[in-house]
Amino acid sequence: MADAPQTTDQQRSQLRDISHNDDSSIADLIAIRVAEAVDASDLDAKTFSLVNLAALIGTGGDEASYLLHVTAALDNGASVDEVTGVLTAVGPNVGIFKMVAAADPLAIALGVNLADDQGDSDSGRGGS
Repeated sequence: MADAPQTTDQQRSQLRDISHNDDSSIADLIAIRVAEAVDASDLDAKTFSLVNLAALIGTGGDEASYLLHVTAALDNGASVDEVTGVLTAVGPNVGIFKMVAAADPLAIALGVNLADDQGDSDSGRGGS
C-alpha cells in the first residue's frame, strides 16, 4: 500500500527541516532516493557509489557532497584505494582542473590532511 500523501503541515515541516539543514531529515530523504536509484540501476551498491562519486568529480560539488558520496562508497565496501582510484580514473575525461578541484574535498571526506607534509602514511595509498 502506498504512503498517504503528506498534509500541508507535514510538507511545511519537511521544507523547514531541509531549509535549516537538519541532517537527519536530509539523510532520510536521500536514503530513500538512493535506495530507489540503486534498485533501478542493476548495479551493486559499491559500484553505484563509485559511479556517483565519479559523477560528482565530473560535475563538481561541495565538501558535504563529497562526504556523503565517499562515506556511502566506504560503507558499501569500497576501499580507500578504490575511492582515490576513481579520481585518477576520471581525471583524463573530466580534465585536470576538475581533478585538482576534487582532490581537497575528497581528501577531507577520507579524513586525510593534505596540509600535513607527514600525512602520506595516513592516506591509505601504498600501504598494506
